[in-house]
Amino acid sequence: MHRPVAVLIGFAGKLPLAGMALANVHCIVGLHELGYHVHYVEHQDRPDDCYDPHTRQMTSDPAVATAFLDTLLPQYGLGPADYSFIDLRNECHGSGWDRLNETLRRADFVMDLGNASWFDELELCPRRAFADVDPMFTQVALLNANGDKTSAVGHYDMFFTEGVRIGKPDCTIPTAGRQWIPARTAIATSLWRADARGGDGPLTTLMNWSSGSEITFEGRSYGYKNREFERVVDLPSRVDKPCVIALGGRNAPRDRLRGLGWQIADPLAVTGSIPAYQEFIAGSFADLGIAKHAYVESQSGWFSDRSTCYMAAGRPVLHQNTGLADCLPVGEGVLLFNDADEAVEALREVELDYERHSRAARALAEEHFEASKVFRGMIEAAGWS
Repeated sequence: MHRPVAVLIGFAGKLPLAGMALANVHCIVGLHELGYHVHYVEHQDRPDDCYDPHTRQMTSDPAVATAFLDTLLPQYGLGPADYSFIDLRNECHGSGWDRLNETLRRADFVMDLGNASWFDELELCPRRAFADVDPMFTQVALLNANGDKTSAVGHYDMFFTEGVRIGKPDCTIPTAGRQWIPARTAIATSLWRADARGGDGPLTTLMNWSSGSEITFEGRSYGYKNREFERVVDLPSRVDKPCVIALGGRNAPRDRLRGLGWQIADPLAVTGSIPAYQEFIAGSFADLGIAKHAYVESQSGWFSDRSTCYMAAGRPVLHQNTGLADCLPVGEGVLLFNDADEAVEALREVELDYERHSRAARALAEEHFEASKVFRGMIEAAGWS
């Protein structure tokens, strides 16, 4: 029987860390569950766009990326013929160009998972979508005709965004002349074991302190997680639970945070492998979901893909409010906060009935973020079904 074909353009090899890998893997598994044959693609768009976790440096050498994909993808049903990594010399590792071109000719659609990649052979498939995973930053870049991203996205004719409140009166994300279809982040809950054994664990979070320069739109600045973390920086002194942060970023004030009671974990140890990442989450009481300042300030409706992992593992989520209350059931399993007072109150609420919130977290993941459901909705919204 003929299986429909989906081509996904991702970034797991270029950023070979567990959280990034799972963001791609969840999509692959979700499409498999819908009956699709998936061909996975990565494209080196510029020099030094691959991360080497061994040297902790960016590099142009594709060897780390391809070795990572060779190990990762077969675990989820993709053999060497089912993935393509195109390097700066235009060499197609994995499938080779002939197989990739054949796949593109018969593909039902191509979807770029926020990577903003382009190579001309993608024109072999007439249905192409770009899925924005960095709302506000993406749209402002497009509005400002900002380099490679603008050029690549211009080749797509369907646009999704995790800024699910785009178009709402209080949401400041510009459309940049495009029609954006709201789409949730996706998780394959089948990859996660849910239980309530985290009741004795710490409150945890994983985050990068600041990953770029702030942007300005219509006179307002929009920044990164460092600005929002200051709202809850004194949390350890206000709660009984240990507070652990796996913190990335060269300029992160680790000594200051330790002085305020935060336990600092090595982010590369936590995200160095998928089992290590899953164990960190399983050992947590709950997730403290810090959002980028831009997501909060724009009232984007963004929800963390990392937080969905906690939910799938049966871990409640305390999530910063990005306008979520009108687009996601909250109060059980997921509790919103705007400041430290509300975060403290949310934690106390979870402590009163941990098992109820644990069950609710998993149920919300299955109902609202399940990858097969998310992709089914995207395919229908695109008119591809």
